[in-house]
Amino acid sequence: MSQETSEASSTPPLISRRSTRTGLPPLRNYIRDAWTYRTFAVHWSRADVKARNFDTFFGRAWHVINPLLFGLIYFVFVGIVGGGGFSDMERLAMIVGNLYAWLFFSGVITTSVGAVQSGAGGILAMSSIPRVVLPMASAITAGNLFLRSLLAYVPIHFLGQRGAHIEMLWIPVLAVLTLMAGLGIALIMAVLNVYFRDVSRLLPHVLRLWMYLSPVIWDYTRVLDSAELARLNPLYPLMTAWTIAFGGTLDPNGPGIVSQVGWSFAWSAVSLVVGFLVFVSREDEFAVRN
Repeated sequence: MSQETSEASSTPPLISRRSTRTGLPPLRNYIRDAWTYRTFAVHWSRADVKARNFDTFFGRAWHVINPLLFGLIYFVFVGIVGGGGFSDMERLAMIVGNLYAWLFFSGVITTSVGAVQSGAGGILAMSSIPRVVLPMASAITAGNLFLRSLLAYVPIHFLGQRGAHIEMLWIPVLAVLTLMAGLGIALIMAVLNVYFRDVSRLLPHVLRLWMYLSPVIWDYTRVLDSAELARLNPLYPLMTAWTIAFGGTLDPNGPGIVSQVGWSFAWSAVSLVVGFLVFVSREDEFAVRN
């Protein structure tokens, strides 16, 4: 009897993801099964970070220097186009801080799409692991790199004399919202990329254009007269909230961080739910099409 009990306890859990009429598996079971692989996602993320040479000095240095170089380039570009000077260190700090937040958002999307496209080196084709675990691992990787980049941003922040603000308490909330938004869009893009392989090639260009249309390298106050139109861009409230969280309110008559966080939560939650449902309903086709 004890032997039977031992064999039963050593039996791996049954992973059941049979589709329903809508193409979705029973969501409660699916979420439970995905949660059982949370440790796998964490270890996969650690391996991904190590593969980026982040365990070496130059790997860590490049992760910090790369956004800084982009910030310098955009700082010069904005200075030329806007006619401003090149000695405004506060503007440089704003651009670099926003770029770190943007790279967090775009990193979740690009790494998640790439992970699903590669099929984790064939793991997904040969196992019953819920496919959503890989985008989850990619999101953890992007979050890990972002937290480290925040430490590198600190001296730039004070060099730009942005000071300390009560709005900084919103940074953890914004990090979660950014991860939610990026993961939701990543799940949708991953599905599209399975059917249309050119999506992964177009994605970096689309993301770069989206960045130009969002208040990343320019102040959100420049479109206050057309705020209703600007709000059609879902990244406007999110990047506005990041700008305020890092450097305080730029315009007392402009949007407040509470309202921007509210708008950001609304579209981040919608994108995550829609992306999850789309991804889960189509994931059984990934092994065949990859």
